[in-house]
Amino acid sequence: MNFKLKRHTLTLCFGMFISALLSINAVAQDLNGRWQGSLVSAQYDPITIVFNFQQADSDTTPTGTLDIPSQFRTGLPIDSIRIRDQQITVSMRSIQAEYYGTLVLADNGDVVAIEGDWNQSGEYVPLRLEAATDPQ
Repeated sequence: MNFKLKRHTLTLCFGMFISALLSINAVAQDLNGRWQGSLVSAQYDPITIVFNFQQADSDTTPTGTLDIPSQFRTGLPIDSIRIRDQQITVSMRSIQAEYYGTLVLADNGDVVAIEGDWNQSGEYVPLRLEAATDPQ
């Protein structure tokens, strides 16, 4: 492999790496706000779940809280939010629960929903989150 080809290959790889980093940060920024969905389990009435995600800028780690309005619980701490590619994991130790999801993107790259599973006490329940439209 000659020097020009090696240099071109390295430049191309570096460009792809930078593009991937920028797209990950752009996706993380799109999560700012309230995301809600309903947990539907065979043995219980549906329970509305609301995630409140915040991220100051693309260089900071997202933070947030959890609301469960039907149980009069608001501002429950989210211990960690991990986003990698289009996968998100949200952990809440105070209620021993986790949410594993996949970001659903529109053609323009905006996050329009999160498809995933709520895990608590060993039970996995499907939970689709969408941007909340109701006032707080």
